[in-house]
Amino acid sequence: MTKVVVLGHGGYGTAIKNNLAMLLGELEGFYYIDFNPEHNVDDLNAEIQKIISDDLNQDVLFACDLTGGSPFRQACLLAVDHPSFVVVAGLNTSGYAEIAYALDLKPMELAEMAMTATKESISVFHI
Repeated sequence: MTKVVVLGHGGYGTAIKNNLAMLLGELEGFYYIDFNPEHNVDDLNAEIQKIISDDLNQDVLFACDLTGGSPFRQACLLAVDHPSFVVVAGLNTSGYAEIAYALDLKPMELAEMAMTATKESISVFHI
């Protein structure tokens, strides 16, 4: 089973957790990390290690708030040394919901599903 680690700036991880819990209930296999102003990169790495340290050969999908930020960069640094880790950024609720019950798939398959759902769910309403 793939672990999904949601991480981002401010209360991003907590907000996504609350959002998904309201819509889908508590999700097994999902973990959430907030990178807050009082934290540094070492704090962020420590939080990530708490989640992944049991088996570095496990399948992990890191879902970050945006490309290029500290959470994204730290996840990418881990993925360089662990071929079963994949990093995606910029997902919306539709993307998370799409993968919530498909954790038996590999991280890259989940990332592709989530990206497609995110892109297809964007809409504009205007009168």
